[in-house]
Amino acid sequence: MEMKKRIVLKMGGKAAAAQETLIHLIEEMSRLQDRYQFVFVHGGGAEVSRVSRIFGLKPVFRNGIRLTSEAEMEIVDMVLAGKMNKSLVRLFASRGMKAVGISGVDGDLFLASPLEEGSFTGRIRTVNPGLIEVLSAHGYLPVIASVSRDEKGQGMNINADEAALELSRALKADGLLYLSDIPGILKDGSILSTINETEAAWEINGGVITGGMVPKVTSSLEAVKGGVGFVTIGEYVRPGDLAALLEGKLGSRIVL
Repeated sequence: MEMKKRIVLKMGGKAAAAQETLIHLIEEMSRLQDRYQFVFVHGGGAEVSRVSRIFGLKPVFRNGIRLTSEAEMEIVDMVLAGKMNKSLVRLFASRGMKAVGISGVDGDLFLASPLEEGSFTGRIRTVNPGLIEVLSAHGYLPVIASVSRDEKGQGMNINADEAALELSRALKADGLLYLSDIPGILKDGSILSTINETEAAWEINGGVITGGMVPKVTSSLEAVKGGVGFVTIGEYVRPGDLAALLEGKLGSRIVL
C-alpha cells in the first residue's frame, strides 16, 4: 500500500472568509484523503480585528505583523482557538473528515518568545510535533489555531504562516501549501511556476519579489533545505484547484 503524502495546508485570505469557497476546499480535501494526510493550519486576523473593534480596541500593525496587546490576546484566544477553530472542525466533520481542533498550546506544540518586551505577539522557538503524529497516525485531521505560549505560560499570538512553516519543517512534510489571495509569484503578469534559491535571489534583487513575499519566499527556501519536499504559494478559487496545486499545475512551487 502506497504511503500517503503528508501536506501542511495553511488557509488565509478571502478564501478562508468565503464560506462557499471554504466548503469546496474541504470537500476536495475529503476526496483526496486516501492519497494525502493533511494537517490544517489557520489564522484569522481579519476576524480578530473585527471583534477587537467591537470591544473598543484598535488593532496595531508594524511591517504587516500585529502587535498584540494583553487585552487583545484574550480576543485572539477567543476568536482563533475558539470561534474559528470550532467552526472549521464542524465543517470538516460534516464533510466526512475526522477533524480535531487544537492550538499551538496543546501538547506543547509551539513554544514562543515575545517579539519585544511586553508584546503578546511571539516568534516560534521550538516545535514539538508529537501530538500531531499521534492524531495523524490514528486517522484524525489536526486543525490548528496559531496561538501559543511563552516559557512563563503567557499566551502568545503567532503568525499563521510562521506556524505552518515551522510545523512543516518539524514534520519533514512532503509539502506545504500557502493558500491566499494571490495565484502565485508574478513576473510581468505571468505566474512563475517553479522557483529555486538562485532564481529567488535574482528576482528579489530585481524587484520582482517585494514586500511580504520576500520573507515568505526566503523562509520557504529554508524549509525545503530543511527537508520539506516543496512549498507552493497559490490561490484556491474553485473545485479541482487543490489537486492542481498539489500536482504543481497551479501556483508557484519553491524547490531546491
